Amino acid sequence: MSSIQLIVFDLDGTLIQSNINYMGIRDEVREMLKDLVPPDEFQIIRNTPTTILNLVELVKEKDTLGGLYEKAWQIVEKAERIGYENAKIDDDVHSTLNKLQSENFDIAIFTNNSRKLTDYGMQKFLLDQYTDVVITRDDVEEAKPNPEGLIKIMKYFNKSAEQTIFIGDSWLDAETAKIAGVDFIYFGDSSAPGTRRKKIEVNKIINKLSEISNFI
Repeated sequence: MSSIQLIVFDLDGTLIQSNINYMGIRDEVREMLKDLVPPDEFQIIRNTPTTILNLVELVKEKDTLGGLYEKAWQIVEKAERIGYENAKIDDDVHSTLNKLQSENFDIAIFTNNSRKLTDYGMQKFLLDQYTDVVITRDDVEEAKPNPEGLIKIMKYFNKSAEQTIFIGDSWLDAETAKIAGVDFIYFGDSSAPGTRRKKIEVNKIINKLSEISNFI
């Protein structure tokens, strides 16, 4: 019998299918660094798996004249908003969450999206009825893959890592779960957008959200 009592979901790419161009954002912010660092350092940046948020912070660190940090955030937030305006959810999202709720699982969300964007998406797709616990990048000191948000959620529900499962669609989610010692379910195919240089190593894969019941 499974010991899982707490199910934590990533949001974008898992519960909500947006059209956020993460690769485009990453490339655009990374290009800002081209004139801020020596060529050899820029090559390392280009070839090192990292998050958009870390790249934005690197722009802040390297831009001694100021101004580019705000521009970098504008790029990120504009692309995120456009992606959510054209987003959708899969047919089985509400039925799956309803079923989990009826079976008394605790449900939470941990996302690297902003609070503003997350609230917009949650309300647009009526997802806020399933949980009061939603941790965004604005609610933590360190975003994913740092497990700070996941640990906060476990503490809130008073659940251990063994009682928790994290479901997401990217290497960020997989790494977050691994660091926290939490079991991970990968939602998607054998690879995901944005994982060209970072392999997702999981032994639980689902293609539909309703398949969660196979693992809990």
